Amino acid sequence: SSNLIAFMAIVAHYVNNDGQLEELLIDFRELIGEHSGENMAEAVWQTLSTYGLQDRVCYLSRSPSRSPQLTRLG
Repeated sequence: SSNLIAFMAIVAHYVNNDGQLEELLIDFRELIGEHSGENMAEAVWQTLSTYGLQDRVCYLSRSPSRSPQLTRLG
């Protein structure tokens, strides 16, 4: 951002019990330190841990302005 404060939105996409695709903003946090994969992964892991979602995530998507990246977990 123009104020030199980095933010990270973490959005969950899932299929509900009626088979409908849903999305939910589960965290919006300031990213402290470098924009490294390790730093961002730690922020995501903290959020997943907060909501008990560590074992329920199949993919992570990182969408920088240049090209989206998708990582399969497990």
